[in-house]
Amino acid sequence: MLYMVIINIVRGIRWFLNILSWLIIANALLSWFMAPNHPVRSFLMRLIDPIVRPFRRITSRMNTSGFPIDFSPLFAYFAILILLELLSAFENYLVRRFFFFG
Repeated sequence: MLYMVIINIVRGIRWFLNILSWLIIANALLSWFMAPNHPVRSFLMRLIDPIVRPFRRITSRMNTSGFPIDFSPLFAYFAILILLELLSAFENYLVRRFFFFG
């Protein structure tokens, strides 16, 4: 019983991270067409800013040779992908352990 609860919690976290990764992609694509003060962009920024902000501090030290490119959403996206893979491996481990050793 406890395994199923943990498995469902991990699945919920994976679901949330998957949606968050798509929001980061949507905001990055919309940044090419919409102004930052557009209501849709400001809503997306409020959602993803707590995730992207730590990476923005890291990328502010990078030398982009004068190009106005913000790589922090890309790094946040990669970090979420790594977390998703780790959680997927953990979920697979729990499923195997639950169903085979139940």
